[in-house]
Amino acid sequence: MKKFLWDEEKGMWKYGWIILILAILVIVITFVAASFVVVPAGHKGVVVTSPVGPDKAEINEGWNWNPVYAVSEIEIIRYNTQTKDMTSATGSTLTVRSSDNLDIRLDCSLVFRLPSDKVADIRIERGNYYDLVERYMRTTPRNVASNLTGEFIGGVGRVAMEMQVLTLITSDLGAYDIIVEDFLIRSVDLPLTMDQAIEEKKAAEQKVLTAEYLRQAAVINADAQRQVLVIEAEGYKNATIIKANGSAEAIRLVIEQFLASDPNLTNATQAYLTQLYLQALNDPNSNIEYIIITDGGVPIIIQPKGG
Repeated sequence: MKKFLWDEEKGMWKYGWIILILAILVIVITFVAASFVVVPAGHKGVVVTSPVGPDKAEINEGWNWNPVYAVSEIEIIRYNTQTKDMTSATGSTLTVRSSDNLDIRLDCSLVFRLPSDKVADIRIERGNYYDLVERYMRTTPRNVASNLTGEFIGGVGRVAMEMQVLTLITSDLGAYDIIVEDFLIRSVDLPLTMDQAIEEKKAAEQKVLTAEYLRQAAVINADAQRQVLVIEAEGYKNATIIKANGSAEAIRLVIEQFLASDPNLTNATQAYLTQLYLQALNDPNSNIEYIIITDGGVPIIIQPKGG
């Protein structure tokens, strides 16, 4: 090979200029390729260091070419909405301690984004923003849980804890220009003893609710029966009044008839009663044996026939 490329008479390499041109082309192509930066959608390129400056320059989405990029350190950073998970699936479940000294395992997620016009500032001034997000995802839920009981966190307080953490972490990360959109507690894993205690308490509460329901049902039933009795009594009373009014009206009509047939009759009522007594004496179903009537003089005994 050396004999093929080296010219012994001239004392120089054969085709040396061709090799030189090829080398230059390789260098140029490499430099030009290195000057291209492709930034995916939802990301920004950040010039971290550059020999010609300035640092903190941002590169927008798409194809970008600049000779300076070939000699600069550039990082591609995502700024659109993203989720940081701390779950058993990612091997980073968060453990917090409640106010009653229970270790509780939480699977949680933080939804956040970066302002599109501050990506370079955050990277240069704050460093790795992902470290900030993870730090506050650990400390904020622990601070909130330390003021809550395990039973509260594992029960009705789960949503309340979410809201408290969301409020605090939004403020804390907002100081670093990181925008928090949501914080979610996906699962709460209480100690086994606490789970059993909660189940027993729920069972006891259910028994109380059942007893209260039965008591209310008995009260309602008793009240309904009382109302039925009242209605029946009211009906009987009304019927009795109606019957009495009817009887009174009938008596009045009979007495008027007595007076109409005999204008000289001095005691129409006594005559009517005497007629009723006589009807009763002649009634085979009556147990009246005799009656005594008087108009203020000598009493008269009246017996039915055959008496």
